[in-house]
Amino acid sequence: MTVKKQHIERKRAILVLGILTFAYALLMPDSGQLWQGLLAILTNPTQLMTDFFAVGGLSATFANVAGHFFLAHYLMSRNERSNVNGLQIGAVGIFAGHAFFGTNLLNVLPLIGGMVLYAKFTKQSFKLYTTVSLFATSMAPVVSYLAFQNGLSFGSACIALAVGLILGFMAPALAEEFLKFHHGLTLYNYGFTTGLMTMFLVLLFPYFQLPVETRVLISDGYHTYILGYWLLIIGFLLVFLLRHLLKAAAGYSALIKSTGRVPDDFVTKFGLYPTLLNMCLTSSLFLGCLLVFGVRLNGPILGGFLTILGFSAFGKHPLNALPVGLGVVLASVLLNQPLNEIRFALPFLFSTGLSPIAGFYGWFYGLVAGFLHYNLSSTVLALHQGLSLYNNGFSTGFVAAVLAPLIDTLQDHKTLWLKDKGHVNGKK
Repeated sequence: MTVKKQHIERKRAILVLGILTFAYALLMPDSGQLWQGLLAILTNPTQLMTDFFAVGGLSATFANVAGHFFLAHYLMSRNERSNVNGLQIGAVGIFAGHAFFGTNLLNVLPLIGGMVLYAKFTKQSFKLYTTVSLFATSMAPVVSYLAFQNGLSFGSACIALAVGLILGFMAPALAEEFLKFHHGLTLYNYGFTTGLMTMFLVLLFPYFQLPVETRVLISDGYHTYILGYWLLIIGFLLVFLLRHLLKAAAGYSALIKSTGRVPDDFVTKFGLYPTLLNMCLTSSLFLGCLLVFGVRLNGPILGGFLTILGFSAFGKHPLNALPVGLGVVLASVLLNQPLNEIRFALPFLFSTGLSPIAGFYGWFYGLVAGFLHYNLSSTVLALHQGLSLYNNGFSTGFVAAVLAPLIDTLQDHKTLWLKDKGHVNGKK
């Protein structure tokens, strides 16, 4: 099989995931209400925290996720110049993951359309932006809020469309610049970018009498069905992996020594099969931790697992992700907060965007990063009022930007001190 055909087959795997997800949706006990549930998901304000299992039910939510896989496959297939790499896998993972709590096929299209306009304006092919356009959809709640908050009308639909196009148009240029702010030490660069964009947008809302209400809508009672879906996804990956397990294991020892600092593309550097092994191991490790802690699964938590799954192809592995997660555990324990609630589970999962800090500077600084992230993630939510779905990504940008220069300074002084000590002792 030629390299080109291999990449076509890998892109087709996204389509298969969509088909499996839709089939799973049809097996749900509430499949008779699928279309009513989808309508509720499409017409509901979706700012954090809106669990679509609580809005539209099991069948409709899984169908919404399937639609995201189909859209991702369409975009990736149109881009015949791009091979399947770690960034693409990470983008599909986080895109499908947030289809459980915040994005639907109506509110993502204006943002993707904005990137199409940006590509035309800069006289570039949109094929260069198909992957990152999926990240920009983190601002999808802005579109739903403007369209449906005060009832759908022709005027509100036009405003939502226009603002979505503008935000999508602005995102790529800003994301490129903000990468310098955090030194590539968070994997969620678009989370930081879109967090800042929606923060400034929210500042304008009072001038138009547009208050954003805090939402906490979380499902309960679907733990078994959600766990079943997760096992379906892992099982699908294992079908590909088991036939090449020796090849995967041979390359994995090199992969887990990687720092994860952006851009650290595991597929390009180590191959597909070691990457698939890492995806299964890393995501299953964090799932196991939450199950041990007694966490009940819901839409946002499942979205966190898919995000870890995707970014385990682009920066995350157990050795750099676990220290950050342990920092979140430490912060929660010291504050006497339970480990079986969603306010712990989401920072625990999404804090792994700071994995490059542990990989680049060592496990201790990863622990510090996770500790800081847990305390900051709940604070920055107020800055964008839940209109950016990548709230934890927004937080990781600040943590990385603060820690990187401090750690560099400490390490530089330590090096100078060791040199001076060696000179005094005659050990140059």
